[in-house]
Amino acid sequence: MRRLLLIALAQVFAPVIGFGFTVEAGGKTCFDETVKSSERVSGDWRVISGGVLDLDVEVTSPSGEHVYSAEREAAGSFAFFATDSGTYVVCFSNARATQAAREVSAKITVGEQGDGVELAKAEQLAPLEDRVKRLHTSMISVRDLQDQQREQDEERYRVTSQTRRWLLWFTVLEAFVLVAVSLWQILYLKSFFEVKRVV
Repeated sequence: MRRLLLIALAQVFAPVIGFGFTVEAGGKTCFDETVKSSERVSGDWRVISGGVLDLDVEVTSPSGEHVYSAEREAAGSFAFFATDSGTYVVCFSNARATQAAREVSAKITVGEQGDGVELAKAEQLAPLEDRVKRLHTSMISVRDLQDQQREQDEERYRVTSQTRRWLLWFTVLEAFVLVAVSLWQILYLKSFFEVKRVV
C-alpha cells in the first residue's frame, strides 16, 4: 500500500514544462528531454498566431524512431511510455512557410508512471491513499486551468496592444482632420472680411 501511495505522489510531482516560443518561417525548433525507460512522456501544443496556423511536429526516440508525427496541424497532443532510456527530441517545423513565423504554446510532461492507484482494488485503498488520488486529480486540473488562463491572458494582451495602436493612429488622424477643418474655416471666414476694390 505504501508503494501505491508513493506512485500517486510521484504523479503529482512529475516535471511539467509549459512554454511559448516562435518558429521562424522556413525554420525548425527542437527541444530534447532526457527520459528513463518506461516513463510516460506527454505533450500538448497549439499554434497561437502567424499566418496559416499549421506546423509539422515530430517526436524522435534515442534510436531515431518517430514516436509521434503530425503534418500541417494547428494543435495536437501526444502521450507514450518510453521504450528506451535517453534523449527524446521534439521538433516543431515551419518549413512550408515562406514569410510568417508561428507563435506556439506547448506543454511537455515527463516522468509520470502508469496509474498504479487504478490497479488496486477499492477495498485495498486506505482513506489516505484515496485522498492522495483525489489530490492528484485536482492538482492536474488546476495545472491545466492555469495553463489555459495563461494562454487567455497572452491573447488578451495581444488584442489590447493592437487596440491601443489603432486608437493612437485614429487619434492622430482625428487631430489632423480637426486642424485642417479649422484652417479651412479661418480662411473661409477671412474671405468675408476682405475689402474688394473695384477699379
